[in-house]
Amino acid sequence: MKPNARSVLTALRKVKSEEADYVAICNGHGPLLKFNVDELVGDYQRWSEDALVKAKAVTAVFYTSDYGYSDRLSQSIARGLTKADVEVVMMDMNTADTQELIEAVGGAAGIVLLAPPTDGPANAALAAIVGSVNAKQRLLICESYGGRDEPVDVLAVKLTALGLTEVVPALRVRDDPTEVTYQIVEESGVDLGQILTKKETLKAMKNAMSGDVAKALGRVSGGLYVVTASQGTARSAMVASWVAQASFEPLGFSVAVAKDRAIESLTQVGDSFVLNCLPESGFEPIMKHFLTRFPPGADRFEGVKWAPAACGAPILKDATAFIECKVVSRMDAGDHWVVYSEVTDGKVLKDEKTATHHRKVASYY
Repeated sequence: MKPNARSVLTALRKVKSEEADYVAICNGHGPLLKFNVDELVGDYQRWSEDALVKAKAVTAVFYTSDYGYSDRLSQSIARGLTKADVEVVMMDMNTADTQELIEAVGGAAGIVLLAPPTDGPANAALAAIVGSVNAKQRLLICESYGGRDEPVDVLAVKLTALGLTEVVPALRVRDDPTEVTYQIVEESGVDLGQILTKKETLKAMKNAMSGDVAKALGRVSGGLYVVTASQGTARSAMVASWVAQASFEPLGFSVAVAKDRAIESLTQVGDSFVLNCLPESGFEPIMKHFLTRFPPGADRFEGVKWAPAACGAPILKDATAFIECKVVSRMDAGDHWVVYSEVTDGKVLKDEKTATHHRKVASYY
């Protein structure tokens, strides 16, 4: 619910204004909650307040409820934005008041627009949005796949002519969305969020520690690995060095995953992934490949030799060993998740040591 933090707080304020005690939480997508209700509501309030306090920028996401896949796609984009510590304001163009739309646009550094239908209240709301944007804002447009969308190319031309900068070319949805579709739109949201928060992020990194501490912590070394994961038709990978064995029984280890990494969505509790150990000699080409900044939806394994593990995640042919595992728990560690996983399979592929990663300072990888 992080993308809806502001809406959660608004709802809680309205409930509180009724001066009624919480008796139960009757939601439409899970069990009814009758016990510890005050504690649970308090948790949601605290989580939502924290999300807004930590936000480095604001993006307004405009979608059309009950039209095509507009609401689902908008949530995926919003999830990507929140990975980069961006506050998201979700606005339903079917029901939002015109003044609310104008205020949302005016307070946003980024604009996300899910193409509305060519007629109806959402199309009328579009005119208010277009009339309120400014040239400093960043833009992301996506089709809703509702059958009668406003053409995204026309929308892009209209808004870029007003000075807005597109983060990626307008996203097209040609069929019912798949895992890959949602991966592409989420990664596009991450890209937008990273652009909007780049200055704040760099400033925070520089101020996080003194130069002496950064140099000392940089002396902590680690191995070099490539974490690979898949879910349905979606696949992702990242280079990792913050990896350590964490338990003997059950056999488990931890790996730190940055919150704005694309693979983060594929390392939730219950998911499986593969840890590929890079060899001490000849690891540079494979590491360089996976350090490349891929555009949203790009095949990260193009040109790489691999075979699927039992869980479907890629085992790299150039790895010295692989370890297949299942995520058991995750701990919030600031800008990273510490993912603890239990080992389910593994094998040494080459009789070579794992490459070691050394840094000069701890303010970057």
